[in-house]
Amino acid sequence: MTMSEISQKQLNAPSGYTASQAGPRYAYDNDEIDLFELLLRLWDKKGLILMVTLVTTLMAGIYAFTAKEQWTVKAYVSPPRMAQMDDYLTLRRAFARVSGINADPQAIANHLFNRFTEMVSSPNEKLTYLSETTYVKQQTESMDSQAKRVWLTEMADKGLVTSPPDEKKTLPYFMLSASADNPQTALALLSDYVDRINGQVIAQDDAEFQNNLQAMILARQKEQQDIDFSVQADRTNQLANLTRSRSTAQRAGIKDYYANSASNGATKIELANSVHKYMLGENFLSAEINSLTESPIVYPVRYHDISRELSLLAPLLQQQVTAQVYRYQLTPGEHVKKDRPKKALILVLGVLLGGMLGIGTVLVMDSIARYRRG
Repeated sequence: MTMSEISQKQLNAPSGYTASQAGPRYAYDNDEIDLFELLLRLWDKKGLILMVTLVTTLMAGIYAFTAKEQWTVKAYVSPPRMAQMDDYLTLRRAFARVSGINADPQAIANHLFNRFTEMVSSPNEKLTYLSETTYVKQQTESMDSQAKRVWLTEMADKGLVTSPPDEKKTLPYFMLSASADNPQTALALLSDYVDRINGQVIAQDDAEFQNNLQAMILARQKEQQDIDFSVQADRTNQLANLTRSRSTAQRAGIKDYYANSASNGATKIELANSVHKYMLGENFLSAEINSLTESPIVYPVRYHDISRELSLLAPLLQQQVTAQVYRYQLTPGEHVKKDRPKKALILVLGVLLGGMLGIGTVLVMDSIARYRRG
C-alpha cells in the first residue's frame, strides 16, 4: 500500500476518529450547557451580578420614593332615612294637606336620591366643581389653556369617579371616589363635592316647590277674587232691582204690600219676578234696601275655604328647609387607598430585574469569551 493510499484512508476516516494504540476514540462536541458549570460561572461573576442588581434596585428605590403619589378615597351612598329629611317632609306634608298631592316619604326620598345620583355623575358638574378647587388650580397653574383643559378632563374622568350599584358584586350602593396626591386632599375633594351636589339638589327642588306653591296661591287668590266679584255683582244687581222697584212703587203711590181681590178669590202676583216687586210697596222695599246696604256681604263656604288654605300656604313661602338627600353606607374616611407608587412592589421588581440583567450580562460576556477562544 502506498503512502498516498494510506493518507487517503486517513482523510476518509469518520469525523472525530483518532488513531491511537489504545484503540479508536470518538470525541463529540457537547453544545448543551452543563447546569453545574453554569452555576459555577455565575458564582465566579457574583460581584458583577450583585453590582447590577444594586444599581437597578437603587434606581427603583429612587423612583419609588420620589414619584408623585396618588391616593383614592371611596364612599358608598344610598337613599336617605326619614330622619335626615325631617324639615323637608314637614314642609311637603303641609303643602299636601292643601293641594291633596300625596306626600309619601319613601317616594320623596327615592326621588331626591335619583336627582342626586344624576347630578353627581354629570360631567359638567364635575368639571365646574374641579375648576373651582384650590387643588386643581395648584396642579394646573403652570400649564397653558389647552394642557389645562386636557388635565381637567382627565381628572374629571378618572379622578372623580361615580358608578351605579355593581350587580356582579351584589353591592346595592352607589359608589363615589376621588383621587389626589395625598389622602387629605382626596378626602376633601370627595366630601366637598358630595356636599355641593346635595345643596344643589335641595336648591333645585326648593325652587320648583316654590314655583308650584306660588302658582297654587295665585290660583286660590284668583278663585277667591272671582267669588268676591260674583257676590259683589249679585249684591249690586239686587240693590239696583230693589231701587227700581221702590221708584215704581213711589210713582204708583203704593206704600204697603198691595194685592187685588176678586169675588172668586185673591189674585196672586209672582213677587219673585223683579217686574212685580213694586207691589211690595215703598215701605217694604225701602226696608229691604236699607237692610241690604247695612248688612255685611255673605260669602259662600268655598270663599272661606280658600281663605283658610291661603293662610296655610302663605307661611310656606318663608320657610327654609335643609335635608340630606343621601345616606353614607361607607363614609369617605373609612376607605383610603394608595394607588401609586407601590414602593414594596417596585423594589422587588427592581431586585428581580437587576438579577436578570446581571445574569444575562454574565452569560453574554462568557459566550463572547468562548467565541474568541475558539
